[in-house]
Amino acid sequence: MKNPASIGYLQEKISSEYIDKEFIEKNPVEWKIIKLFADSPFLTQAEVLSKLKITKEELKNKNKTILNLDWAQNYIINSGAGKKYWNNTVIPAIINGKTDAVINEEYEYPDRIGFCPGLSCQFFCTFCGRNYSAAYEKEFGDKGYEIFKQIIDETPHKSNNNPYHITGGLEPLTFPKIGDMISYGAKKGFPMEMKTNGFQLSPTFLAKQQGILDLSVLRISLYGVNQESTLQVTKNPAGFEIVKNNIINFQKLKTKIKLGLNYVILHNNLEDVLLLLDYIEDVNSKSDNQVNFLTLREDFSPEANDLSTNERKRLSEIFNEIDERLKTKNLDKLHIDYGYALESIKQKRKSLEPLKRIDYKDMRKKMFPQISIMVDPKGDVYGYHEATFLDKEGSERYCIGQVSKDKSLQKVIEGFIKKSEGVESLPLDISYLDAYDHIITILLNQADADKKFGIPWSEGPIKARIY
Repeated sequence: MKNPASIGYLQEKISSEYIDKEFIEKNPVEWKIIKLFADSPFLTQAEVLSKLKITKEELKNKNKTILNLDWAQNYIINSGAGKKYWNNTVIPAIINGKTDAVINEEYEYPDRIGFCPGLSCQFFCTFCGRNYSAAYEKEFGDKGYEIFKQIIDETPHKSNNNPYHITGGLEPLTFPKIGDMISYGAKKGFPMEMKTNGFQLSPTFLAKQQGILDLSVLRISLYGVNQESTLQVTKNPAGFEIVKNNIINFQKLKTKIKLGLNYVILHNNLEDVLLLLDYIEDVNSKSDNQVNFLTLREDFSPEANDLSTNERKRLSEIFNEIDERLKTKNLDKLHIDYGYALESIKQKRKSLEPLKRIDYKDMRKKMFPQISIMVDPKGDVYGYHEATFLDKEGSERYCIGQVSKDKSLQKVIEGFIKKSEGVESLPLDISYLDAYDHIITILLNQADADKKFGIPWSEGPIKARIY
């Protein structure tokens, strides 16, 4: 089996249908362990042991057996309800020893860097965590540009490295040098990806910010499928029509940029997902071009409740309808990413687990800047995605330092790891974490728990967790 720390291993496509039936018949306990981790990647060894009638030493031996079975390793990662967790987050976080660095409080340059260049925003979304009255002064257009260039210059090049995602905070297209920033990163050899609300993405704007055409991936977040639903969320009466026309005009350019749409499935609005396909079909028809992908997500805002059993069953039916729609002429090239929790619904799993979350008591004092950080136009570096919103109450506690002309990102991260005592979490601090932050925290806490239990990852059943 290939080294799990290589990108090639992640891309390897082995038939997930292959299993060793003879081994399964003779080793039912090992098979149970394999299935457990395929569906639930974050089980601790203590939790596994509690489900089996064996001793701790026997568990170690069975782990060793599973560790050396290529088909079992492939099954765990690619065949269960947890495959999105494994492939999208767990394995990438382990590559190059990042999780080890966090656990051992050692410095590593992060593989995931979020640039949050926006100075303001045109929308006032109901679920957004930002301070609606907050905006950066115009001077941070120039100052922020220099900070972002400095970080790009500092970032080490690695094989298949895609470290940057340009996102909010505030709307990225309000950054006056957004095109220059994208071009700078692209010329340095980094694939540039941006997420935007699409409101400013007009032909006139693109003519002034031609560097946007140097993107590798452009994600546009949709906040409604029609005028009524978009207005209800964004409070901007022009939002729906302007964004849709901007997408159509952008697609008419027929660039090499992969264009995708992001959409959050809200309670009581499940049927809107089908209307979303109508939206995409209309865009594709009018632009004579197809949207590349659609990411569907559960509502992860702090106020949201988990989808009910009935809602999840209805979603399963809706996803079946989507499969049929994807066979039609103007949708046949659309790839849909159902994300962490929705994937289990798509797979028609009997166990429909909600999206993984932690409690504020589980937050790590020093977060995980060796894996992921966010940077705003001031150069402030944050440990959590949702803490980067300007003037969000209490979020400054999760700022780990400031990049400046005289202080590199490496110095900021090293100083925080070596000198800071970290942050004592409070109940409301959970709002600073997005879904990714929750998953990485769960992963790191799992590693700590297994080590404390006496069966660290190096003695566990999964090769992909061993760097």
